[in-house]
Amino acid sequence: MDAADPALAADPARTALAALGARVAAGAFRPLGGAHAYDPAVARTYRPAAVLLLLAPAARPGPVGADVFLVQRSPRLRHHPGQIALPGGRVEADDADVVAGALRETHEEIGLAPEHVEVLGQLPPVLVPISRYVVTPVLGWTTRPHLATKVAPGEVLHTIRASVDALLDPAARAAVTVPGRTGVTFRSAGFRSPAGWIWGFTGNLLDHVFTELGWTRPWDTAREVPVRYDARGLVTAQDD
Repeated sequence: MDAADPALAADPARTALAALGARVAAGAFRPLGGAHAYDPAVARTYRPAAVLLLLAPAARPGPVGADVFLVQRSPRLRHHPGQIALPGGRVEADDADVVAGALRETHEEIGLAPEHVEVLGQLPPVLVPISRYVVTPVLGWTTRPHLATKVAPGEVLHTIRASVDALLDPAARAAVTVPGRTGVTFRSAGFRSPAGWIWGFTGNLLDHVFTELGWTRPWDTAREVPVRYDARGLVTAQDD
């Protein structure tokens, strides 16, 4: 990526994210479990994908002092229509590896070129059963957040630059519950953002990573926000 200002390279949030990447490489990271726990046998039947957990210096000061980039998916997509997610997608055959796939998808979805992303590591792969993907989360940092100005037509409604401090406000936290097609209710960690609730795989991953970084603030884990399907098949939180 571009040569970074030494002061920005020493940003505490970047330092924490780099340390997390080093922990993963050393085998000292607790993988995401639950519905997303990695199973090698199941993973062989899933398609490979990657997402970029991209942080940048915060637009406004705060205890963590970082922003995270997300996208709101198009309501016309087959999988997870209208949901808020990390940039990323399927790893293609001509991608060099999962990191290259995450960077390519991020470039396509939010307009931020790979040379403006400093890769600080990657997390162990996890499963997303509903879409049958085995997903590798990649850790990234950028000092060029203003260049994330485009969206992929037909895939992304808009790019979201969310304050990590605002997401971690206990008032913005809840467990999101979703009625499953088979009658089983799905429950995930949730974060309220200006564009709506972040939940599902993205909510669970952010909750796990923020906790591993030591950033999570105590919140009422018993609080639940139910969601409903509308006439288009989109899921909407009932308290929005």
